[in-house]
Amino acid sequence: MEEAKNGQMPKRTASKYSRCGRTDKGVHANGQVVALYLKSAFPIMACKAASDDEPGDVLGEDSLPKNSLDCLECFVQPRNNKKKGKTVGAPTTYQRKTINEYDYCKILNNVLPPSIRILGWCPVSSEFSARFSCSRRTYRYFFPRRNLNLAMMAKGLEYMMGRNDFRNFCKMNCEQVSNFERVLVEGKVVSPQRIYCVTSKIATSEEEKDIATGANHLEAVHSIDLHTSSHSSPRDMCHIEIVGQAFLWHQIRCIMSILFHIGRGQESPELVKELLDVKKNPAKPSYDLASEAALVLQDCTFGQLQLGRTVRNLWDVQKTLEQRWEKHAIASERAKNALDSMKDETEVRWTDVVDFVEQIDKERRRKIQKRSKHLVHDDGEVQRLLAAHHPQTCTLTWGAAVEVIQNVLQVFPYLPNGSSESQQKGHTESSVHQPLMERAKGTTYEEKVQSILESSGKDTSSKRKMRYEENIVKKRKTAEEDKAFYDHKLQQGGSNV
Repeated sequence: MEEAKNGQMPKRTASKYSRCGRTDKGVHANGQVVALYLKSAFPIMACKAASDDEPGDVLGEDSLPKNSLDCLECFVQPRNNKKKGKTVGAPTTYQRKTINEYDYCKILNNVLPPSIRILGWCPVSSEFSARFSCSRRTYRYFFPRRNLNLAMMAKGLEYMMGRNDFRNFCKMNCEQVSNFERVLVEGKVVSPQRIYCVTSKIATSEEEKDIATGANHLEAVHSIDLHTSSHSSPRDMCHIEIVGQAFLWHQIRCIMSILFHIGRGQESPELVKELLDVKKNPAKPSYDLASEAALVLQDCTFGQLQLGRTVRNLWDVQKTLEQRWEKHAIASERAKNALDSMKDETEVRWTDVVDFVEQIDKERRRKIQKRSKHLVHDDGEVQRLLAAHHPQTCTLTWGAAVEVIQNVLQVFPYLPNGSSESQQKGHTESSVHQPLMERAKGTTYEEKVQSILESSGKDTSSKRKMRYEENIVKKRKTAEEDKAFYDHKLQQGGSNV
C-alpha cells in the first residue's frame, strides 16, 4: 500500500475501495458491503512463534487472525529498535508478544456519524470486489397503504420477473452502460395482513422455454394470509421487496413509480408489458421517479463471504438504532394524535363542503377540456352524490367531511405514494392523470449514442464522447469473456473463521 502523510490515503483508489450497491443520494442501506485495504495490528516483519526463544518464518496473510477475538503469539521487533535503526551487521532483536487484530468495527464506528454503523468484517482475497463478487441484491421500498390495490401491484411486479430489458425503467447512462437486460428473481408485496410472493424461475432447457411460451422465465404469484386480527387501514405500513442479480441506475425507483400508478388504479398491470416491449416502445415515456427516502438496500448476498460480528459491537449498534426508532416513533404518534383529534373534535359547515367539492370538480373538468380540446359538460353526477351524503344537520365533523369528499371526488388528503419534495409542489386535488403511453417520450438509446458520437467542439460533448469510448468501446467484451470474469469474481471471498 502507498504511504501517505498523517497515515491517510492520498486518494480512494490507493485503498482499492469497492462497494456493493451504488445507491442514489438519499437512499438508505441496511446491508451495504464495502471492501478496502486497512492497516493490520501485526507488523509487516512479525514472525511465527516457532519456539520459546527463536522466531520462525515471517507471518503471511493466511496466518493472521481472521477476527478481533482470536489472539496470536508471534515475535515482533521492539518499537525503539525500529526508530533508532540498527548498526550494520548487528543481529535483529525480537520480542515475544500476544496480539489481537484491530477491532475495526469499534474504530470505524467511533469516527463515523451515528447514521452509519459497521456491523462486522472479515479478511478477503486480493481479487475480491464488493461489487462484482455479489451474486444477489435485495431492495425494499416502504410506503403507507393509503388507497393502493396491493394485489394489482403484485400483478404488475409479476410481469417484471425474469430476464428483461429494463431501459424504460431506469435512467439511461449511455456513457457507461450498453446492456439494459437485468434479471429479477423474486419479489414480495408485504402488508400487515397479507404477503404477495412473486417468484421467477429462469428457463434453462428448451422444454422450459416452450412452456414459458417463448419467454425466458416462468412466473408464479402466491398470496399468504398472515391470519392477524387487525383490519387493513390506510395507515398500514407496507413494503415491496425486489431481489435481483444487479440493477440499473434508478431502476427500483422507476419500478416503484409504475407500481404506484397501478396501485392507484390509474394504469393497468399490462402497462409493465408495454414498457418491457422495447421493440414496440424503444423510448421511455415521461414519468416521475419515486422518492429516494423510502428505498433501502436490504441485503447483499455473497457465496464465499462469512462476516464476523461481536456481541459488544452489535449491542452498541442496537442501542443506537433503538434510540433512532424511539425518536421517530414518538414523532409519528404525535402526528397521528393530531390527525385523530382534528378528525373527531372539529366541525365544518355542510355548505362549505359543497363549495369545496364543486370548485375542485369545476377545475378538474377545465383541465380535462384543455387537454382533450373538447367541451366537457357537467352531467350532474357530483350534485347527485352530494345529495346522497347530505347530513341531517347543517354541520358535520371533519372526519365525516373527509369521507364525503373522498367518496364524491375520489381525492385524498395526502400526496400520492412515492412523491418527492419537488413533485409535491405541482400536485393539487384537481390534478388529472394522463396515461403514460399517451405522454411525450424521450430519446431512444440509439439516438443518445448517435448524439454522443457526433458531438464535437464543446468541452462537455467531447468529454462525454471520451467517457463513452473509454467505458463502452475499449472495455467491450464477448459473452464468454464476461462469463469468465463474473464466474471468477463470484468465487472470491473470505471468512472470519
